[in-house]
Amino acid sequence: MSQSTCTINKCKRISSALCHCCNQDICLLHLKEHYDKIILQLNPLTDEINTIDNRLITIDIKELIIEYCKQLEQWQLQQIIINKIDKQKNEINLIKKEIYQFNENLNTIEHTSFKINIQPLLINDNLIEIEEKSDLHSILSLPFKTIDFSEIKSLIIATNDQYLLIHQNLYLYLIDYDFKIIKKLPWHLERIKDICWSSTFHRFILTTENYGICFVYENTISLYNANCFKQEKFHSCTCSNTSLFLTVDDYGSSIMEYHLLPLIELIKQWKSPYTCTKDEYMDSIRYNNEKFSLIIQKFPEKILKIELRSIKTLDRLWSIQLDMDLKPYQYGKIKETYHYNPRPYNATLFRDNILAILTESGINFHKL
Repeated sequence: MSQSTCTINKCKRISSALCHCCNQDICLLHLKEHYDKIILQLNPLTDEINTIDNRLITIDIKELIIEYCKQLEQWQLQQIIINKIDKQKNEINLIKKEIYQFNENLNTIEHTSFKINIQPLLINDNLIEIEEKSDLHSILSLPFKTIDFSEIKSLIIATNDQYLLIHQNLYLYLIDYDFKIIKKLPWHLERIKDICWSSTFHRFILTTENYGICFVYENTISLYNANCFKQEKFHSCTCSNTSLFLTVDDYGSSIMEYHLLPLIELIKQWKSPYTCTKDEYMDSIRYNNEKFSLIIQKFPEKILKIELRSIKTLDRLWSIQLDMDLKPYQYGKIKETYHYNPRPYNATLFRDNILAILTESGINFHKL
């Protein structure tokens, strides 16, 4: 086996070691010298490594992350602004293009000539109609239709969107919009105090002298003696979409509100003096557009009051007082009066433009 010689400075000695760093054969004499030389090369690297390590120790990673996040957000914001600017530039260019096109069209119009043939305007005098202002005299002076009845039993009439209902002799009559009697129902329950229409039940509701509440529609008449009705005698009635309102037949009249569905039940009661005083009697109640109209008689002064009340609070919104000759007593003012003949007992709207007036001899119909 051959032996290699030392490679340092052309030394002739037999090598004793192999430097793994530089892959050189070295004798014992030059081994330390070679080692010292390598150490001298490593020391600067060690110093640099220590310097880098110290720098790394001083770096705050959290702050660095926060700073880079801020830079990233700023970049994103800048990018959004750039995108908006680009979009606005595109919109401006589009507007410029439309303005340019508009100017081109305008120039074309300005240099275009038109030939206009004008014909004389012919006015047909029959197409112009001046409607005279209606007053009570023009409305009530002459009915356009009359239905004669004798022996009117109840001074009440009522309507719905199809029929007019009246009580005469021993029958209830349903009259349609053609003023024809389309149904005649037998009636044996004495005088009817009031009638109102319930769109919820699709029935007429009647208050009677001795038999409580009745429902009537076309072929049916039914008594409704629910427990909630048995404790009171009622006089006047009216309905909203959800409730039935009844006045108690007594001085200092109360107003009872009954919810209609799913079952008829009492939900509210207004009593004297909120309704009327103890010497007053509520003769009529009507509902429309979240308001009550009330007719109240006062005894013994023989004064009649007509009032408009809020349905929620029963607060008085408007009032007029009359004596029994229908002269203003106080508060309100009568704008116009008309002496109707024969004597009227009751009135109601039939459809939207017809006033039906019940008299001692029948029903008169007037166009509004």
